Amino acid sequence: MLVAAAAGCDGGSAPDGATPPPGTRAPASATAAGCARPAAGSADAVVRPGPTNGLPASPGGDPLVIETVILDRECRPATGAELRIWHTDAQGRYGPADSERCCYYEGTVRTDHNGRFRLETIRPAQYPEANSPPAHVHMEIRHGSTDLATQFVFGVASPPATVAPAGDLVTVVLRRAGAGWHGDAVLVL
Repeated sequence: MLVAAAAGCDGGSAPDGATPPPGTRAPASATAAGCARPAAGSADAVVRPGPTNGLPASPGGDPLVIETVILDRECRPATGAELRIWHTDAQGRYGPADSERCCYYEGTVRTDHNGRFRLETIRPAQYPEANSPPAHVHMEIRHGSTDLATQFVFGVASPPATVAPAGDLVTVVLRRAGAGWHGDAVLVL
């Protein structure tokens, strides 16, 4: 298992010639309609965001795990995609209120040979101000010539059978798992 604990850590490279998870391959013309949702699976690459810029750890928060698959435009696993992930703490803050320093929760990881990674963190909160956006997790993704900035937001609807290319927001359906939360996400670059 490859683990990245905080920003600047590298999850490592995935082997070449990996086979895609069942149900992920589709012709390139299918990406306009979306890729088939891959079967659930376990990731070999794990990111556990932690404090950066000398910030102390932020206390509290419900555990959150999001199993994620990233696919390229041809619906193949995006092996070795580089991700930078950051989010607020359980009070909706990125860092101390009297500072511009970020982040209590930030990390980097590379997807495994099946285009997968697992985010193990705490559930972020909505910003503590009026009219703020819903709680979310920021992601910057690089794979080949593709750069994508997107966010996970949390929803309650069932995930669709096909997944269209990612936009600004990717909805992750969360379910209770013991004392925390668990979700699955598929992103198409």
